Amino acid sequence: MKGFASFISWLFLPLFTPIYGLLLTLYLPVQSKSFVANESLFMIDPVAKYLFLLLFLVFIVLAPGMSFAVLRMNKTIRSFQMESKEERLTPIAIMTFYCMVLYLFLHFQGEGVLIPKIIKAMVLGGAIAGFIAYFITKKMKISLHGIGMGALFGFFYMYATGLEQVPVGMLISIVFLGGVVLSARLVLKAHSMKEISAGYLLGFATQIISIYFYP
Repeated sequence: MKGFASFISWLFLPLFTPIYGLLLTLYLPVQSKSFVANESLFMIDPVAKYLFLLLFLVFIVLAPGMSFAVLRMNKTIRSFQMESKEERLTPIAIMTFYCMVLYLFLHFQGEGVLIPKIIKAMVLGGAIAGFIAYFITKKMKISLHGIGMGALFGFFYMYATGLEQVPVGMLISIVFLGGVVLSARLVLKAHSMKEISAGYLLGFATQIISIYFYP
């Protein structure tokens, strides 16, 4: 059981969930309520999709991952599991930094570059979640997996509201998947119910608020 829980924990590392969310919205064959590109991510040019995925891979996965490897080598963190809340502060700050860099990169593209606002808002929401999580972690070891899965659901939920037909089955599947991932963290005794609940709520709320109020 612990082997499966460990596999699930690695498969759904917080670094990976933005990629999963992007893949889901870019390639799920659904129709939007309009032909506005902000709502019709499936209709985006294939080359643009690859570029978005590449940017996310570099800024959200590779750059933080390499930074964590450096922290591990100089023993700032004892393991990639980051079992104590003190160990998590620097990695959380690094993730927040790269999220903010990616957001600024997307935000300040030229007017001729069409970047759906929901993608920019998703990245901004991730940066806000990281910023808040940094200060919460000083008091409590909030679940980063919880933040990731909550953000995944919040992002897809907001995307689904702009579709012609809401993919209820996919929404239920994401909620179920979140339950599996967070249950795995409980099985591994990495977090308490309070810590994973707080993480999920933070990830969900920051995505909902960022996307809803994004100008």
